Amino acid sequence: MQSVSRFEANLLRLLGYFLYREPPERALPLLEERCAAPPCLHSNAVRLIKNALAKGCVFLLAQRGGWRRERFLRGSRSVEGRLWERTPPAELGLTFSAHTLRFLIWITAHRLDDTAHAWCAPEKELTLGDRLLLYFAYERLRNGAERMGASALRMQGPFRHHALCWLAFPGDYTAMPASAGPNFAPWTHGAGACLLEALQPDLARRWIEVESSKEGLADPQAMRMLGLAQEHVLTAFLDAIEPIGRMDLARFLLQTAAALLGPHAHVGMWTAQLNLAGLRVADRVATYQAATSFLRMLDRLQTWERRARGVGYFDEDYAASQLWKADWEQAQGDRLVDRARAIVQQLSPLRQA
Repeated sequence: MQSVSRFEANLLRLLGYFLYREPPERALPLLEERCAAPPCLHSNAVRLIKNALAKGCVFLLAQRGGWRRERFLRGSRSVEGRLWERTPPAELGLTFSAHTLRFLIWITAHRLDDTAHAWCAPEKELTLGDRLLLYFAYERLRNGAERMGASALRMQGPFRHHALCWLAFPGDYTAMPASAGPNFAPWTHGAGACLLEALQPDLARRWIEVESSKEGLADPQAMRMLGLAQEHVLTAFLDAIEPIGRMDLARFLLQTAAALLGPHAHVGMWTAQLNLAGLRVADRVATYQAATSFLRMLDRLQTWERRARGVGYFDEDYAASQLWKADWEQAQGDRLVDRARAIVQQLSPLRQA
């Protein structure tokens, strides 16, 4: 048994909550308490924090999707296996900087909406481990602590540009200023891309939820804001992976489309509750475009597949092209695009006229 102070115990409990090892009822009340931070943490507490980070993050990655036997690119070839089989474990190591510790101390000592003592860290100084912990923390806080000011986190430096948060929760970023935007550089190379592979099921589930929620949206302004945020993050994501040939990292988008665009998909799944009474034609068009932002994006994915057909065996991007063609065929991509286009065309102002 290692003894820790009350503050350190609270910090460890919150960290456990972020890593899905503590239930909300034991951790969330701590966010409303203000416990003054000590000048420094005891070595026992630091040791326990390191242990929790090392085991908790790896466990979550394996649980979310790392355990799946899937095929992804590794250099100029595609490799099948679980995450730790596709990449040597030594190359998957996560490091955590002092910024993770400062974040944990801050969130234990201050309320989330305490703007006078907001937490911030330079974007360039964050390690991949820092970013992953922030993603898990944000995921937990947005689900259980919104009334306590979790939305204020999005306006703080590291979260304003956290590409994984943008990609998983585009609806949370509808009110961000134009200067804010996702930074995908850490997630498209090396270990960052490997983590994105493991989180593909998470991303597919989240996008299915977001698209399914549109059926119940009545406010055209809310629909336009959501659609713009989706278009913003998807454009940035696809622009980041296309030049480096990592189309396989967009597999979750095909999985999302396959789940949504079944034989019985119809316009009402995106616009059933929209109240467009009194809107100008231009506003109606903008609202419909926002509602179908995801569907229209599928055209770009089809362009990748058409381009892949012309790649020869001795071309440098042959493996990437073959893998994307296989993903496309498995999802029946052409059929999905046809259904998406049919829905988009039904909302065309010319057709409605």
